[in-house]
Amino acid sequence: MCEITDQIKFCTCTQGHYSKLPHYWLYYRVGEMKEEVYMGMPRTPFEYFVSDFKANEIKLAERLNESDAFDIPIKPKAGDRMEIVINNLKSYEERVVYSFRFKKGKWTIDEFDPFESLNHRINKLAKGNIRFGELPLAIL
Repeated sequence: MCEITDQIKFCTCTQGHYSKLPHYWLYYRVGEMKEEVYMGMPRTPFEYFVSDFKANEIKLAERLNESDAFDIPIKPKAGDRMEIVINNLKSYEERVVYSFRFKKGKWTIDEFDPFESLNHRINKLAKGNIRFGELPLAIL
């Protein structure tokens, strides 16, 4: 994977379901636990497989905290989550997920929990495509 540019724009101008996009972001709020709980096997964190993971994670966190990062105003509350998925339509080994949590007035790096959406009710607040300038992100 390549290093991500800091010129990323998080757009809500998406046709169709966000999960069909090559790269997408999802802003959500975690609700109460569901009655059923899912468990699974532990996995090795992405940073062990993706050479630029840490540098990209830091760059994305910085970008999320800039006032012009989104095409719409968002007003996050403490505990809100942001998930950024790169290479979504490629094989599982190439798909990379960055996770962030809003606390103390800013987006901070958080550990990705693939079971969070299975075990909790999720309120999706915004979602969309990741763009570079006027074109969809195509550097990866």
